[in-house]
Amino acid sequence: MTTFRAFNSLVHAARAFAPALALAALIAPTSAHAAETHSGWSWNFTPVLILPKGGHNVGGGIDPEVQYTLDQGAVRWSAGLRVGGYYANDLLGVTTMPTARLAVPLGPVEPYVSFGAGYGWLPKAREDGLATMSRLGILFHFSDSLTLGVEGTLQDIYGTDFRFPSFGSMLSFDF
Repeated sequence: MTTFRAFNSLVHAARAFAPALALAALIAPTSAHAAETHSGWSWNFTPVLILPKGGHNVGGGIDPEVQYTLDQGAVRWSAGLRVGGYYANDLLGVTTMPTARLAVPLGPVEPYVSFGAGYGWLPKAREDGLATMSRLGILFHFSDSLTLGVEGTLQDIYGTDFRFPSFGSMLSFDF
């Protein structure tokens, strides 16, 4: 039942963000298609702020990621591997997962949606389960190798009390 709930959550998130990305691809300026391609490897670093929930305090975390991006002109597809460490809801959580991202380049600005599923555990509570991540963000390309962004994320480790929204910034270096 837990795996079905995780899959159902990912499907609902994809349905919510797909129309916005499709619209952005349709109205993208033609100059974005002629821009320099951004295919290749990058290292992303995202410090996050975890919003308070119920009687719990604000939390935080980091989730570094290595990813490969394939630039298709109107869209950019990325696949990566991320590991995250978070302190939220009075629990320390660790996740590791493959990720997928769809981005729509609009000149130097790039809105995106990202999903991931893998393994998560709470070391102190000795609990673990399927970890999922759904993320919506926007990137700003400042140079050929430096990108900054902001993003909102929903994370969950199914079968535990570890479910939270977060807001963060993202720093990316191409190599």
